[in-house]
Amino acid sequence: MIEVVAKKCKNYDIKKIKQIFFDIFSSSNFISKLSSLNSVLLKPNLLGPYPPEKGVTTHPIFIAALVELLKDYNIEISLFDNPGGNVKYNEVLQKCGILNLSKKYNIEILEPVKSGIYKFGEKPEYIINKPFLDCQAIINLPKLKTHTLTLFTGAIKNMYGIVPGLAKSNYHRIAPHPTKFAEIVVDIYSLVKDKIIFNLMDGIIGMDGNGPSSGDSKNFGVILGSPEAIALDFCASKMMGYNPKKIPTIMFAAERYGISHQEIQLQGDFKETYKLENVNIRKSKNTNKIIRLFSHPFKRFIRKFFWAYPDFLPDKCSKCGNCVKSCPVSALAIIKESPIPQLDRDKCTLCLCCIEMCSENAVFLKKSFLGKFLIK
Repeated sequence: MIEVVAKKCKNYDIKKIKQIFFDIFSSSNFISKLSSLNSVLLKPNLLGPYPPEKGVTTHPIFIAALVELLKDYNIEISLFDNPGGNVKYNEVLQKCGILNLSKKYNIEILEPVKSGIYKFGEKPEYIINKPFLDCQAIINLPKLKTHTLTLFTGAIKNMYGIVPGLAKSNYHRIAPHPTKFAEIVVDIYSLVKDKIIFNLMDGIIGMDGNGPSSGDSKNFGVILGSPEAIALDFCASKMMGYNPKKIPTIMFAAERYGISHQEIQLQGDFKETYKLENVNIRKSKNTNKIIRLFSHPFKRFIRKFFWAYPDFLPDKCSKCGNCVKSCPVSALAIIKESPIPQLDRDKCTLCLCCIEMCSENAVFLKKSFLGKFLIK
C-alpha cells in the first residue's frame, strides 16, 4: 500500500504545523531517514509575486515549520523554484515572504541565472536547472489549488517549476492541448522523481475557481503528505471533488509508474470518502472544456459561433508587460496609445499564461454569447 496522510490544520501556527509534519513523517516511516540526510533542497510553489494570504504560493510559515524540523536533525537546507514568465526573482521572493524566511533561518536561496542548466531529449528538448539533479534530495512543497489548464495543481505539476521561467512558455507553444501539455508535465516530473524523498502539500489556505492564480483563496484547513507524489495528488484532488482518474497528469504518471488507485490508502484525520466543503471546481473544469475545444483541428470554424479570448480590465492593468513576455506565441503586444495590451486572436492558443502570470488579476476570459450559454 502507498500511504497518504491528511491532517486538520486551520491556521498557520508554526508549532502546530511542525508537530503535524513530525506526525506525518512518523506515520510514513520517514522520520528515521532524516538522520541519514546531510542536505535537502526545498521546492515550494513560487508561481509569482503574490502575498501569502492570496493562496497562490506555498506559505512561508509552512516552509518555516519544515525548516525548524529539519534543523533539529542538523540538515543543511537550500530552497529553489522558478517563477513563471519573466517576473523578477527578487520581487517574487519578497512578496511571497521567502526573503524574510531565509534571513531568519539562514537558508540558501538558489538563483535561476547562476545555477546552470541540464538538457534532455530532442523533441521536445527539456531544460531544467542543475540543482534539482545535483542535490542529495528534494522535499516537494506544492499548494492545494485548481488549475484551468491541468484542472489540478499538485505535487506532480509543482515540479514544472524545475524549468527556467521563459522556457516554460515554449512547452505551452509545443503542446497547447491540455492532454498533450500534461504529458510534458509528467515527462519533466520524471526527470527528478528519484530525487524527491517526500511531498508535503499546503492546503491550509488554497485556491479554487479559476486557479492557479486568478481563483478564490479558501481555507481548506488540511495538510497532506506522502513519499509518493502521484498518490498525494490522487487523494488531494479527490478531496476537492475531482475524479482523479480524469486528471491527465495523475493518469499519465500513474500509468507510467504502474500505480493503481487501489494501492493508495488515506490515513490521518479524514475518511477516504471525505470531500472539502464549498469547493468550486466547476469554473476550472468549464474553462478547461473551452481550451480543449479550441485545441481541436476545426477550431477556426468553431470560433465563428463560439469563442473565448483573454481580455483586460483597464482599471487593474498596469501594463507591466509580464503577460506579453510570457505569451508563448507572441500574441500580445503593448501599444502606447492603448491602456491595455492588444491581442492577436489568430495567434492565441488559449494557453492562459497571460491570466496565470498577471499578479494584478487584470486578465479574464471573455466569451461569446454562445460560449456563455453552453459553458456556464
